[in-house]
Amino acid sequence: MHSYLPYVDGLRALAVLAVLVYHLEPTWLAGGFAGVDIFFVISGFIVSVSVGARPASGLLRFAGFFYARRMVRILPALVVCLLVTTLATAVLVPPAWLSDGIARTGLAAFFGLSNWVLEQSGRDYFSPAAEFNPFTHTWSLGVEEQFYFVFPLVFFLWSLGGTRRLRSAWMFAFLLLASLGYSAWLGSVDRSGAFYQMASRFWQLAAGVVLYQWMALRSQS
Repeated sequence: MHSYLPYVDGLRALAVLAVLVYHLEPTWLAGGFAGVDIFFVISGFIVSVSVGARPASGLLRFAGFFYARRMVRILPALVVCLLVTTLATAVLVPPAWLSDGIARTGLAAFFGLSNWVLEQSGRDYFSPAAEFNPFTHTWSLGVEEQFYFVFPLVFFLWSLGGTRRLRSAWMFAFLLLASLGYSAWLGSVDRSGAFYQMASRFWQLAAGVVLYQWMALRSQS
């Protein structure tokens, strides 16, 4: 499977467009925020494609290769975006109750933890304070970055080939179902936590991984 899949980029563009339209005017596309869910599935699929054909190696070498690729792809644009946003916020956003938490969210975003800060604030994604916070959008990247701590540990088996590939697929499928069950339960008691936590979003990223693995295994049979 090629590392660049143009049809996946097309689907990703549609998902981003749906979110943008929803934020401009929710009545135009009431379910537009589902584009984030689609984006997570795509991300799980893409990171699998990026290392799926890598030759067998030790866990440390595999993890090192994976993290190096992620850092090169994410960090430059992220740092520039956060620095520009920080400067614009300092110049244009006056201190007020709505701006409380902006600095903490921005600082946490540098370390992939903004979703934790937003969850602990007790304000859901649709609250006025969250909408006013220019760093709120970084929560989804935080979820992805935390997913990257789990992904290589399980996907490493896939790189070893043979029956280990099937074992890796079953492990991701199990984690997917566990996360889905946790998300359903947490959503009934803590909607903000269910929205922001990596554990409750893991199933969406894992769905992309399982899709890739199923397609790869099917093409080999």
